[in-house]
Amino acid sequence: SCRDPSCTEDHSHSHSHSRSTSTTNLGISNFVYKSSKPFDARKLQRLLMRWPIPVMEELNLVKLSEEIEQTKEKAEAETASPFVGLLRSKGFAWIAPTVLEGPFNDLERHDTVMYWSHAGKHFGLKEAGTWWASMGKAAMKQVFKGNMDEYERIIREDFVSGEWGDRRQEIVFIGANIDQKSITE
Repeated sequence: SCRDPSCTEDHSHSHSHSRSTSTTNLGISNFVYKSSKPFDARKLQRLLMRWPIPVMEELNLVKLSEEIEQTKEKAEAETASPFVGLLRSKGFAWIAPTVLEGPFNDLERHDTVMYWSHAGKHFGLKEAGTWWASMGKAAMKQVFKGNMDEYERIIREDFVSGEWGDRRQEIVFIGANIDQKSITE
């Protein structure tokens, strides 16, 4: 119901009930990418090498819209970055090992939480601890001995896979006219 004191039951008044924000008008949107499969390190590296670096020092949405259109027009489909128009992204990533055996294996990647952080010209992907599942549920219970409610919450909310536990991708993307399908493929 309308909270406007002049609102009548028959809605024969002049104000509108539609909510139009500047973010909607400017094409700003967001979505959360979730996956229970690890990123392939080599594919992720190739994708990040195509990350568009904005040339402006401050956010100007009109210029950003123009830049997005110019980039889309110039780029060929296979070389165009899906991240054109992306303003901010952050979350947690899981990266698969590339070498499974031998002295140079990188199996620890399966246990390492990576923190993904991007804002404007800045992008970072850094270690942020270990996945809970890497220690096993028995060890987790010892950690949460005094707070079993938190243990149960983590198991219920964060463990997305029976095999891999809480290892997952969970990254929010925010941008102007971003293409969710292109980013998530």
